[in-house]
Amino acid sequence: MRKPLVTLYTPGNRPDLVEKAYKYDPDAIIIDLEDAVPVHLKEKTRHEVAKLIPALNVQSFVRVNGEPEFLEDDLKAVVSRHICGITLPKPDSVDLVKKADGIIGSLERERNLEPNSVKLMLLMETALSVLRCFEVATAAKRVESVVFGGAEGADLQRSLKCAWSLEGTEMLYARSKVVLEGRAAGVKYVLDGVFSDIQNDEALKADCILSRRLGYDGRPLIHPRHISIARGIYAPKPEELEYSRRLIAAFEEAESRGLAAISFEGKLVDYAMYKNARELLSS
Repeated sequence: MRKPLVTLYTPGNRPDLVEKAYKYDPDAIIIDLEDAVPVHLKEKTRHEVAKLIPALNVQSFVRVNGEPEFLEDDLKAVVSRHICGITLPKPDSVDLVKKADGIIGSLERERNLEPNSVKLMLLMETALSVLRCFEVATAAKRVESVVFGGAEGADLQRSLKCAWSLEGTEMLYARSKVVLEGRAAGVKYVLDGVFSDIQNDEALKADCILSRRLGYDGRPLIHPRHISIARGIYAPKPEELEYSRRLIAAFEEAESRGLAAISFEGKLVDYAMYKNARELLSS
């Protein structure tokens, strides 16, 4: 399975966009049943999406509605061997994550799927979900990722009642907290939020650079053109990979001589740096 680090949102009520999304080569798509779908079309859309998913040529997640009146019906419609997982919005409580986990688990048993094969991606887009990030991320084994919901003008900004800027000062604490607690929870990858200024490629680049510096592995996107831009920034650079290879070779040669701390290209290197280099090459 390709690790879904650069993903593309597609509105569930636009099957034409869902079907052609694979052409842009995202790692996965997130089919949206929540914000992109008017309330009066949610029931119709969930069933249309369920019929569409088996024929898709790309790894797929489905963003469901977290409200009690929609959650179970959404999950019953889309949980199958044809999806990678579920994106759960606003996981403000452990109870909500456990409820989704329980419903998915029951559907896996009914539909002869491997236990925990349908993953959970948690979308941290309220002050409460950010505050409880570690708790909700460790509430179920199927939680594979946490996603920071920091788009300009979106739910988290409204929840925090803060401003938004490209410099990121206003949301820096919340943005950093999601990385810290996601890593502490042991999720497989931590994703940043979407970037809503779809015509400003230079601003997207700047935000992705900051995002990677903070420790994010990638991000969902809302415009196909952004995929190559984001992937080029989040992916390790050739010079980083080559440096890691040299460091590993030098350290292992020194280790064979009984050394575990060496001077390498002007820097002190010990097991911590060696492990970091190996992890970069295996990512």
